[in-house]
This record gives sequence, C-alpha cells and structure tokens, in this order.
Amino acid sequence: MLTLNTASKSVKDSAKIIKDAISRSNDDEIKILIGEPGSAENIKKILESNGFNDIIPEDDDGELYITASKVQVNHENVNHEPAALRQAVTSDSIPSKTPVPSSTGVLISCRNREYNSSFMKKFLSSLVQSNNKPDVIGLLDSAVKIAAYNSPLCTFLKKLEASGVQILISESCSDRLGIGGAAGAGVITDMSEIIDEVFSCGKVISI
Repeated sequence: MLTLNTASKSVKDSAKIIKDAISRSNDDEIKILIGEPGSAENIKKILESNGFNDIIPEDDDGELYITASKVQVNHENVNHEPAALRQAVTSDSIPSKTPVPSSTGVLISCRNREYNSSFMKKFLSSLVQSNNKPDVIGLLDSAVKIAAYNSPLCTFLKKLEASGVQILISESCSDRLGIGGAAGAGVITDMSEIIDEVFSCGKVISI
C-alpha cells in the first residue's frame, strides 16, 4: 500500500505530491493523511481520475485519512453484452453517493486555532436569516465548541436545526476538547460520516 502524509501541505502542494507518487507507483491501494478536511473533495477527484474507485474517509483518533483502492472489474463475457452495459461495467468512477445538485453542505473547521467568535456569529446569524439554508453543517476540530450547551453561538445552531438543517459534530474532536455529551445542539458522530455526508452534497462550503 502506498502511504502519503499531506497534513502540513497546501491543497496545491498536496495535489502535486499525490499525483507524483501515483505516477511512480504501481500500488493499487493508497492511504493519505490529510490536514484540512476541506481538501478531501479535491483529493477524491485526483484519485478517481487515476483509476481509484473505492474511496473511503477514515478517522483515526482525530487524524483524518483517505484510503482508496482500484477495484478490479470482472470482464468475463462483457464483450457479449450491449455496448451501454459494457461501458457501465468498466466505468472507472464509482462514487459512494450521487451528489444532489440542489443540496449544500457546510464544513466548519478551525484546525490548530480558535474560531473567530465575531465572524462566526455573523456567519451563523446570516444562515439563520437566509431563505437558502444548507442541508448539513459539519463541525470539526475546535469548531465543535460552537455546539457546546454553554456556547453563546449554540443558539444559532438550535435555530438552524429546528428549521431542518442537519448538525453533525465530530466525536473524536469533542472528546479531545472535553465537550463529550455536553452538546446543546446537533448529533455527535464519527468524523468519516461527517465528511461523507457533507461531500455528498452538490455544493460544499468549507470554513
């Protein structure tokens, strides 16, 4: 298995490292440590374009990985099938979920720093007042503190949740920051599920 660490790299540098490594390797499996969750979608596209079609986000004690492999297609008797079926069977890109164009996901991550309370208040307040609310909001790293029951910003999350917005909070990040079950809004869940839900939306906003 090809193993890469892009946690400290920019999105542009991460893309170059991954592309160069894949071009030099014959491995059908790859595991990538990423830093910013917002880079996950870009990495997924790079892997898909290089023939990797079984792509899974993984959370290992707060560290986010992308694992992928090239699933081999059984071509036996394919030539006897209609052309349309052969094209479907040999497709390189098999996404885990089909994005819904009208849906929007928001990923809020404040990795290695505290969130800006003033900015976050304005942002969440704008979402509450907006007629075009996101379908899901994912909270990672120190941003999980926004959902704490004693957070002054939790009120906005409650209003968004009441209006139908799905609020997902990273379990590993909550445990690490001592929030645990003290969330005042949303659902505490696995980080990989948050990434999967957010990036299954047709449009993603990363903060």
